[in-house]
Amino acid sequence: MHIDTSVIQALVFDFSRVLLFAKDPDYKDDLNPLHRKLLEQDADYPFLEYFYLNQELLDYLGELGTKRRFIFTSGIIQDAPAIQANIRGVFEAIYSAEKMGVRKTEPDAYRQLCQNIQLQPHEVLFVDDSQRNLDAAAQTGMQTFLFTGNEGLLPALEILR
Repeated sequence: MHIDTSVIQALVFDFSRVLLFAKDPDYKDDLNPLHRKLLEQDADYPFLEYFYLNQELLDYLGELGTKRRFIFTSGIIQDAPAIQANIRGVFEAIYSAEKMGVRKTEPDAYRQLCQNIQLQPHEVLFVDDSQRNLDAAAQTGMQTFLFTGNEGLLPALEILR
């Protein structure tokens, strides 16, 4: 995969399974339904007992500083109060497909996102753990990167410094 770093103006990251993970290593389902279920049981549940942030990536992005940074996620888990201090200073804005009325598996979601951040798709690098989402983003002309772990992503981002 080739990333044209000369045109990238912004980095957009998925939230679940890129920036946030379930503490239970056996949990393989989406994080938003788990979060909703826990909220139904107790609106003040101890979020950080169930989830953890990718602090290494957040720290790296906080130091990167040269590109605009956004989150584009599916649901609402990114709104949890327990993590706001960790993510708000790193990202310019957070967009939720659910709140925007779009699906991340559809190219229109990425067109709308680019309109919101006022950039052309080719000026954006989108990082996600879902190939299906990346395929939809690529259909709009976005540059994409499949997240499989920090060990692959951080060296790829290093060329943006």
